Amino acid sequence: MEHFARGKVKMKAETKTRKAEQSPWGSGAADVLLLVFVRLPAASLARASAVCTAWHNVVTNCPFVWEKALEEQRKELKLKLSQSDVKLVSELDFRTRAATMYQRAHLVHGKMYCRWWKAHPSRADCCHMSMNTIVSGSTDQTVRVWCASSLHCLEEYKVSKPKSPVVDLEFDANKTRGQIIAAAGAEVWVWNRNRGGRVTHQMGGHGCRLYCLSCTESDVSVGCADGAARIFDLYSGRCSRILRCHSAAVSSLCVQEEMSVLATGSRDGSVQICDTSTGEIVARLLRPSPMREVECLQWGRNGHFLFAGTSVGRLCCWDIRKQAILWQKEHDRSVMKSLHLQEYGLETLVTGSMNGIVRVWDSSSGNCLVSIRPCDNSDTGSVSRWSETAVPQGGISNSSSVMSPLKQVPILCVRVGSTRILTSHTDGSLALCQIQLQELR
Repeated sequence: MEHFARGKVKMKAETKTRKAEQSPWGSGAADVLLLVFVRLPAASLARASAVCTAWHNVVTNCPFVWEKALEEQRKELKLKLSQSDVKLVSELDFRTRAATMYQRAHLVHGKMYCRWWKAHPSRADCCHMSMNTIVSGSTDQTVRVWCASSLHCLEEYKVSKPKSPVVDLEFDANKTRGQIIAAAGAEVWVWNRNRGGRVTHQMGGHGCRLYCLSCTESDVSVGCADGAARIFDLYSGRCSRILRCHSAAVSSLCVQEEMSVLATGSRDGSVQICDTSTGEIVARLLRPSPMREVECLQWGRNGHFLFAGTSVGRLCCWDIRKQAILWQKEHDRSVMKSLHLQEYGLETLVTGSMNGIVRVWDSSSGNCLVSIRPCDNSDTGSVSRWSETAVPQGGISNSSSVMSPLKQVPILCVRVGSTRILTSHTDGSLALCQIQLQELR
């Protein structure tokens, strides 16, 4: 019986070998693929590498394919590559570089078309954007899900506890989980979209007001009024760790999951980095003067850089390896409420301020590349249009009204994609700016 099994396995192996030899691709399959791939633009090359393992290996082992694609993209966009760009050799770096060039070309050279709509009756403190879905949270204690194409309100989630404004949120677009996580009042609310919007967790118990949150795959970290950061387990709903970080309220925080560290910023102007596994403070970053209140934080490339926006309009970048300030910039004295950079576009940083201006920065040098006021038609390359939201029936109230946006609407939150910028404002409105790249001359 054992001899028969061995013979059967041997026959299958010989059959596979004969099929491979008879294959029209032959042993030169990789060469044929290279002849095709070398003619593809960067975006198509990235898609091709995700088709199957064989194609992925061909692209991974031949970085010159990415070099040629980037060179063609550079010519098309008429951008100059820096010396550091030439040294990039790994597949991930080339993919990131292609996405960064595409994003920056649109943000800096593109023409912006803005659509405004009244999303909430009161201030919209937070927003999130993933593919064609937008999520917003407001002081009216609601979280609303919008279609980015039609601006229709698809879903609404209500925080039932009184005096619990939604101050921050995260949106998991994964179809298997479909979670919306929001910090409201003194609790973290978790809704599951795949279960009819049911509240799966309501985490709190400490009685302290929440100001911010940051999520990983299994945990959610929140900044509290007592100067502590609390980490909750998303599966059990229990508080797994309390980090005593600051003497004043934790106004902003962000998690670096790969390094298991949490950066926290406070109203006392201090920035600290804690080990999430041990709870120890591993670094206290040197503060520029004047620092004042830290309004927003974001990790940069590989967790080596940390960006912070302050209440005096100062943007700072720290090199975590040296625990020193790499650069700091200040364009005006307006409060910088939000900053964001995408994982695939780590060279371009976008900030939003209370004066209603969105700025695009080079994260490496700190240079401001462009300033945009989404609500002002007089800005070069900006076209604004107010849109009335079409809210379906079924328990969701229609609070929209047709009006012209104000010239200066303070920005509370900003999110950036490859060709879009989303902002939320103090009057409860949202602005979605679509950027189209014009022919460069």
